[in-house]
Amino acid sequence: MSDDFKRRLQDYRDGKLPDDEKLELEQELEKMEVYQSYLDNMLDSEENKKNTGHGKLSAEEMKMHKREARLLRRGKWKARFGTVLTLISLFIWFTFLSSIGSAIYFSAGDPDRNEVNKDVVESAIAVGYPNIKVNLSSNAGSYFNMKANGKMMKRVGDENLEVGDFSGSFLFSWLRLYDFSWSDAEATGKVLFQYPGYKAIDSDREWKRLEKLPEGTVTEAYVSYKQLYSTDDFLKLFKGKPFDPLWFAVDNGGGSAKRDYGMVTSPIGFSAYPIWHPGDGKVTSSSKQKTGLFTSISTTSTSYPGVDSYGSGELRNENFINTLRILEKHKLAARSLIPFVDISDTLNYVEKNGVKIYGAVVTGPTKEILKLKNDPAVSGIHIGKVTLWNWSQEQ
Repeated sequence: MSDDFKRRLQDYRDGKLPDDEKLELEQELEKMEVYQSYLDNMLDSEENKKNTGHGKLSAEEMKMHKREARLLRRGKWKARFGTVLTLISLFIWFTFLSSIGSAIYFSAGDPDRNEVNKDVVESAIAVGYPNIKVNLSSNAGSYFNMKANGKMMKRVGDENLEVGDFSGSFLFSWLRLYDFSWSDAEATGKVLFQYPGYKAIDSDREWKRLEKLPEGTVTEAYVSYKQLYSTDDFLKLFKGKPFDPLWFAVDNGGGSAKRDYGMVTSPIGFSAYPIWHPGDGKVTSSSKQKTGLFTSISTTSTSYPGVDSYGSGELRNENFINTLRILEKHKLAARSLIPFVDISDTLNYVEKNGVKIYGAVVTGPTKEILKLKNDPAVSGIHIGKVTLWNWSQEQ
């Protein structure tokens, strides 16, 4: 081994070599790795010869061979360590850059992709799960991922009760993971409506249950009607009644209902109060505060159209159809969240035939809901959740 090579190795170890000489030396060391196995075998062979008396190496020669082997091993591990450090550095840089890219991607657009993704989930749950709503919070992470989560709530009486948690993860705008974690077993039960013209539900047991429940309770009930109504006509049925309509079941052709002899276990519909989407309202004030190099917090005040409690049918219908169009545009997410509903077929049917309602989720004092038994327009009832009295409205 030349003195120049030894000097270069010493300088390499001490970090004194220029970059070009360092690269040249590392390439030489990598080439020398192939000799390591040979040297090890040679040393073992010569050691065996020494022990068996067939060959002997001087102490100086043995020391030289071992020194060269150690040097080669050290060079090999330095090269490997350098490779690992390079990979770790690249990973850190990629994570950092992807975090910036995620923030830019999900905040781009008007409305931005963050709001659009949340709106798709909230809309799907609102139309596919009667009397269930969720308000999501979200944050963009690394690798163009966005996490969204929120509490699922349902109204019973005058209170909104937590019935579970929703969590989801978007890769770009693809809902790749999602989870419904129900904390209330009753919320996962089958929803039962009866399509007009059928006698699929035996409501006698449900009416008897309402009769036996004490007065100090409030009830959530799924009420079916004998005919299809326009939205305005249907809302008039509840005017002056001591209970509130919460969600309306909409006719989407009745295909599955007819196959199930009139029983509807997977209805689609809309809540009594419209679900406003980004762009539906009028921004009255807006402010933006920068929180980082690529991030900021925006605060806006938005006003939405007024809604008559027992009217505004055209406005409600437009809002529902718009919701279906949003879900049809994001059909992969909609198909995952509400696989029991064909959004495209429903949208086509409603656009062609109009919004017609055949059922409602209502809530109020138990004994007031029991009076629906004598309503000639009602064809059946299914009892949902019952809680202790929390009704503050005047009867």
